[in-house]
Amino acid sequence: MVLKRKLLCFIAGLVFAAGLFGLEVPELKGRVNDYAKIINKETTAELESYLEALDNQTGVQMVVLTIPSLDGDDLASFAIRTAEKWQIGHAGKDNGALLLVALAEHSVRIEVGYGLEGELTDAKCGLIIRNVIIPEFKNDNYSAGILKGIKNMGGIASGDASLVDEDVQNDTEDDDTDIGAVVMAIWLIFIFTLISGKQGLLRWFILTQILRRPYTKPKRNYTSGNSSSFSSSSFGSSSHSSFSSSSHSSFSGGGGHFGGGGASGHW
Repeated sequence: MVLKRKLLCFIAGLVFAAGLFGLEVPELKGRVNDYAKIINKETTAELESYLEALDNQTGVQMVVLTIPSLDGDDLASFAIRTAEKWQIGHAGKDNGALLLVALAEHSVRIEVGYGLEGELTDAKCGLIIRNVIIPEFKNDNYSAGILKGIKNMGGIASGDASLVDEDVQNDTEDDDTDIGAVVMAIWLIFIFTLISGKQGLLRWFILTQILRRPYTKPKRNYTSGNSSSFSSSSFGSSSHSSFSSSSHSSFSGGGGHFGGGGASGHW
Protein backbone atom coordinates (compact mmCIF):
# COMPACT_ATOMS: atom_id res chain seq x y z
CA MET A 1 0.00 0.00 0.00
CA VAL A 2 2.88 2.41 0.81
CA LEU A 3 4.54 1.80 -2.57
CA LYS A 4 1.19 2.12 -4.33
CA ARG A 5 0.44 5.44 -2.63
CA LYS A 6 3.88 6.87 -3.43
CA LEU A 7 3.59 5.95 -7.09
CA LEU A 8 0.05 7.26 -7.40
CA CYS A 9 0.97 10.53 -5.71
CA PHE A 10 3.96 10.89 -8.04
CA ILE A 11 1.78 10.33 -11.10
CA ALA A 12 -0.85 12.70 -9.72
CA GLY A 13 1.88 15.33 -9.48
CA LEU A 14 2.84 14.79 -13.11
CA VAL A 15 -0.78 14.96 -14.18
CA PHE A 16 -1.27 18.16 -12.18
CA ALA A 17 1.81 19.76 -13.74
CA ALA A 18 0.62 18.80 -17.22
CA GLY A 19 -2.93 20.01 -16.50
CA LEU A 20 -2.30 23.54 -15.24
CA PHE A 21 -4.76 24.73 -17.85
CA GLY A 22 -7.34 22.09 -17.04
CA LEU A 23 -10.82 22.54 -15.69
CA GLU A 24 -10.96 25.18 -12.98
CA VAL A 25 -12.17 24.20 -9.54
CA PRO A 26 -15.75 25.44 -9.12
CA GLU A 27 -17.09 27.68 -6.39
CA LEU A 28 -18.06 25.91 -3.18
CA LYS A 29 -21.78 26.73 -2.88
CA GLY A 30 -22.58 24.42 0.04
CA ARG A 31 -22.49 20.78 1.07
CA VAL A 32 -24.25 19.83 -2.19
CA ASN A 33 -22.90 21.40 -5.39
CA ASP A 34 -25.03 20.11 -8.25
CA TYR A 35 -23.57 21.86 -11.29
CA ALA A 36 -24.72 19.01 -13.57
CA LYS A 37 -28.31 19.45 -12.30
CA ILE A 38 -28.93 15.73 -11.76
CA ILE A 39 -30.12 15.78 -8.12
CA ASN A 40 -33.80 16.51 -7.45
CA LYS A 41 -34.87 19.08 -4.84
CA GLU A 42 -36.10 16.54 -2.30
CA THR A 43 -32.82 14.62 -2.35
CA THR A 44 -30.79 17.83 -2.21
CA ALA A 45 -32.64 18.85 0.95
CA GLU A 46 -32.14 15.41 2.50
CA LEU A 47 -28.44 15.42 1.64
CA GLU A 48 -27.94 18.89 3.09
CA SER A 49 -29.71 17.90 6.31
CA TYR A 50 -27.79 14.63 6.69
CA LEU A 51 -24.39 16.14 5.90
CA GLU A 52 -24.95 19.03 8.31
CA ALA A 53 -25.91 16.59 11.09
CA LEU A 54 -22.90 14.41 10.29
CA ASP A 55 -20.61 17.42 10.64
CA ASN A 56 -22.25 18.76 13.79
CA GLN A 57 -22.39 15.43 15.63
CA THR A 58 -19.16 13.74 14.50
CA GLY A 59 -17.02 16.49 12.96
CA VAL A 60 -16.81 14.59 9.66
CA GLN A 61 -17.29 16.89 6.65
CA MET A 62 -18.50 15.44 3.36
CA VAL A 63 -19.32 17.34 0.20
CA VAL A 64 -21.03 16.38 -3.06
CA LEU A 65 -19.99 17.81 -6.42
CA THR A 66 -21.53 17.02 -9.82
CA ILE A 67 -20.20 18.58 -13.02
CA PRO A 68 -21.45 18.35 -16.62
CA SER A 69 -18.02 17.30 -17.93
CA LEU A 70 -14.33 17.09 -17.11
CA ASP A 71 -13.61 18.63 -20.52
CA GLY A 72 -10.56 16.45 -20.99
CA ASP A 73 -9.22 16.85 -17.43
CA ASP A 74 -8.17 13.86 -15.32
CA LEU A 75 -10.80 12.66 -12.82
CA ALA A 76 -8.47 11.91 -9.89
CA SER A 77 -6.38 15.04 -10.44
CA PHE A 78 -9.47 17.26 -10.61
CA ALA A 79 -10.96 15.60 -7.50
CA ILE A 80 -7.92 16.17 -5.29
CA ARG A 81 -7.47 19.75 -6.57
CA THR A 82 -11.08 20.44 -5.66
CA ALA A 83 -10.89 18.77 -2.24
CA GLU A 84 -7.68 20.62 -1.38
CA LYS A 85 -8.97 24.01 -2.54
CA TRP A 86 -12.24 23.58 -0.68
CA GLN A 87 -10.33 22.31 2.40
CA ILE A 88 -13.03 19.79 3.29
CA GLY A 89 -12.62 18.44 6.82
CA HIS A 90 -11.35 20.10 9.99
CA ALA A 91 -7.80 21.35 10.47
CA GLY A 92 -5.64 18.89 12.37
CA LYS A 93 -8.13 16.06 11.78
CA ASP A 94 -8.35 16.08 7.97
CA ASN A 95 -11.65 14.23 8.31
CA GLY A 96 -13.22 15.22 5.00
CA ALA A 97 -14.41 13.42 1.88
CA LEU A 98 -15.62 14.45 -1.57
CA LEU A 99 -18.07 12.56 -3.78
CA LEU A 100 -17.50 13.72 -7.37
CA VAL A 101 -19.65 12.85 -10.39
CA ALA A 102 -18.64 13.79 -13.96
CA LEU A 103 -21.77 13.23 -16.04
CA ALA A 104 -20.46 13.28 -19.62
CA GLU A 105 -17.63 10.88 -18.83
CA HIS A 106 -19.89 8.59 -16.74
CA SER A 107 -17.26 8.79 -14.01
CA VAL A 108 -17.48 8.95 -10.23
CA ARG A 109 -14.80 9.32 -7.57
CA ILE A 110 -14.63 9.33 -3.78
CA GLU A 111 -11.71 11.43 -2.50
CA VAL A 112 -10.79 10.80 1.15
CA GLY A 113 -8.90 13.05 3.59
CA TYR A 114 -5.91 11.76 5.57
CA GLY A 115 -7.91 11.43 8.79
CA LEU A 116 -10.57 9.14 7.29
CA GLU A 117 -8.28 6.79 5.36
CA GLY A 118 -8.41 4.25 8.18
CA GLU A 119 -12.20 4.00 7.92
CA LEU A 120 -12.97 4.91 4.31
CA THR A 121 -10.27 2.70 2.83
CA ASP A 122 -9.65 2.52 -0.90
CA ALA A 123 -11.31 -0.91 -0.90
CA LYS A 124 -14.47 0.30 0.85
CA CYS A 125 -14.72 3.35 -1.41
CA GLY A 126 -14.47 1.04 -4.42
CA LEU A 127 -17.24 -1.17 -3.04
CA ILE A 128 -19.50 1.82 -2.42
CA ILE A 129 -18.99 2.98 -5.99
CA ARG A 130 -19.43 -0.45 -7.61
CA ASN A 131 -22.17 -1.92 -5.42
CA VAL A 132 -24.16 1.11 -4.31
CA ILE A 133 -23.74 4.10 -6.63
CA ILE A 134 -23.20 2.64 -10.10
CA PRO A 135 -26.22 0.27 -10.09
CA GLU A 136 -28.47 3.32 -9.54
CA PHE A 137 -26.60 5.44 -12.09
CA LYS A 138 -27.03 2.76 -14.75
CA ASN A 139 -30.79 3.26 -14.38
CA ASP A 140 -30.41 7.05 -14.47
CA ASN A 141 -31.32 7.23 -10.77
CA TYR A 142 -28.65 9.81 -9.99
CA SER A 143 -30.36 11.24 -6.92
CA ALA A 144 -30.77 7.79 -5.35
CA GLY A 145 -27.21 6.74 -6.19
CA ILE A 146 -25.67 9.85 -4.68
CA LEU A 147 -27.85 9.71 -1.55
CA LYS A 148 -27.09 6.01 -0.96
CA GLY A 149 -23.40 6.58 -1.63
CA ILE A 150 -23.22 9.44 0.88
CA LYS A 151 -25.14 7.49 3.51
CA ASN A 152 -22.72 4.55 3.14
CA MET A 153 -19.73 6.87 3.36
CA GLY A 154 -21.18 8.59 6.42
CA GLY A 155 -22.11 5.30 8.03
CA ILE A 156 -18.57 3.98 7.73
CA ALA A 157 -16.97 7.23 8.89
CA SER A 158 -19.26 7.58 11.93
CA GLY A 159 -19.49 3.90 12.85
CA ASP A 160 -23.23 3.67 12.07
CA ALA A 161 -23.45 0.19 10.54
CA SER A 162 -27.20 0.57 9.96
CA LEU A 163 -26.42 2.92 7.05
CA VAL A 164 -23.91 0.61 5.37
CA ASP A 165 -25.07 -1.88 2.73
CA GLU A 166 -24.23 -5.56 3.27
CA ASP A 167 -22.15 -5.65 0.08
CA VAL A 168 -19.98 -2.88 1.51
CA GLN A 169 -19.69 -4.28 5.05
CA ASN A 170 -18.56 -7.73 3.90
CA ASP A 171 -15.52 -6.57 1.97
CA THR A 172 -12.02 -8.01 1.86
CA GLU A 173 -8.85 -6.20 0.92
CA ASP A 174 -7.80 -7.18 -2.59
CA ASP A 175 -4.03 -7.46 -2.80
CA ASP A 176 -4.27 -8.19 -6.52
CA THR A 177 -5.82 -4.76 -7.06
CA ASP A 178 -2.89 -3.11 -5.27
CA ILE A 179 -0.38 -5.07 -7.33
CA GLY A 180 -2.20 -4.18 -10.54
CA ALA A 181 -2.18 -0.50 -9.60
CA VAL A 182 1.56 -0.57 -8.92
CA VAL A 183 2.30 -2.33 -12.22
CA MET A 184 0.19 0.19 -14.13
CA ALA A 185 1.86 3.09 -12.33
CA ILE A 186 5.34 1.81 -13.22
CA TRP A 187 4.29 1.31 -16.85
CA LEU A 188 2.92 4.87 -17.08
CA ILE A 189 6.10 6.30 -15.58
CA PHE A 190 8.21 4.27 -18.05
CA ILE A 191 6.20 5.65 -20.99
CA PHE A 192 6.52 9.17 -19.60
CA THR A 193 10.28 8.66 -19.32
CA LEU A 194 10.61 7.59 -22.96
CA ILE A 195 8.58 10.57 -24.17
CA SER A 196 10.49 13.08 -22.04
CA GLY A 197 14.02 12.01 -23.02
CA LYS A 198 16.80 13.23 -20.75
CA GLN A 199 14.39 15.13 -18.50
CA GLY A 200 12.40 11.92 -18.13
CA LEU A 201 15.51 10.02 -17.04
CA LEU A 202 16.17 12.68 -14.41
CA ARG A 203 12.60 12.34 -13.11
CA TRP A 204 13.01 8.56 -13.02
CA PHE A 205 16.20 8.94 -10.94
CA ILE A 206 14.41 11.31 -8.52
CA LEU A 207 11.53 8.84 -8.19
CA THR A 208 13.86 5.96 -7.33
CA GLN A 209 15.45 8.11 -4.62
CA ILE A 210 12.04 8.94 -3.17
CA LEU A 211 11.02 5.28 -3.09
CA ARG A 212 14.18 4.38 -1.15
CA ARG A 213 13.23 6.70 1.69
CA PRO A 214 11.08 5.34 4.52
CA TYR A 215 7.53 6.68 4.41
CA THR A 216 6.24 8.42 7.52
CA LYS A 217 2.61 9.45 7.54
CA PRO A 218 2.02 12.93 9.06
CA LYS A 219 0.73 12.76 12.64
CA ARG A 220 -2.86 13.86 12.97
CA ASN A 221 -4.87 14.72 16.07
CA TYR A 222 -7.70 12.55 14.85
CA THR A 223 -10.29 10.72 16.90
CA SER A 224 -12.01 7.98 14.96
CA GLY A 225 -15.68 8.48 14.17
CA ASN A 226 -16.22 4.83 15.02
CA SER A 227 -16.48 5.67 18.71
CA SER A 228 -20.08 6.72 18.28
CA SER A 229 -22.90 6.77 15.78
CA PHE A 230 -25.54 9.35 15.04
CA SER A 231 -28.86 9.87 13.30
CA SER A 232 -30.41 12.83 11.46
CA SER A 233 -33.91 13.40 10.52
CA SER A 234 -20.35 29.86 -10.72
CA PHE A 235 -17.78 27.68 -11.99
CA GLY A 236 -15.09 30.24 -12.75
CA SER A 237 -13.70 30.49 -16.27
CA SER A 238 -11.28 27.81 -17.45
CA SER A 239 -9.37 26.98 -20.58
CA HIS A 240 -12.17 24.62 -21.61
CA SER A 241 -15.48 26.00 -20.37
CA SER A 242 -17.20 28.10 -17.74
CA PHE A 243 -20.34 27.89 -15.65
CA SER A 244 -21.98 30.27 -13.25
CA SER A 245 -24.39 30.16 -10.35
CA SER A 246 -26.13 32.80 -8.25
CA SER A 247 -26.59 30.43 -5.29
CA HIS A 248 -24.34 30.91 -2.26
CA SER A 249 -24.00 29.31 1.16
CA SER A 250 -22.25 30.14 4.41
CA PHE A 251 -20.74 26.62 4.49
CA SER A 252 -16.99 26.39 4.00
CA GLY A 253 -14.29 23.81 4.52
CA GLY A 254 -12.45 23.66 7.81
CA GLY A 255 -8.85 23.31 6.64
CA GLY A 256 -8.63 19.59 5.86
CA HIS A 257 -5.99 18.03 3.61
CA PHE A 258 -5.92 15.08 1.20
CA GLY A 259 -3.27 12.64 0.03
CA GLY A 260 -4.87 10.73 -2.84
CA GLY A 261 -6.88 8.16 -0.88
CA GLY A 262 -10.17 6.94 -2.36
CA ALA A 263 -11.41 5.19 -5.47
CA SER A 264 -12.90 5.84 -8.92
CA GLY A 265 -15.43 4.08 -11.11
CA HIS A 266 -17.40 4.30 -14.36
CA TRP A 267 -20.89 3.36 -15.42
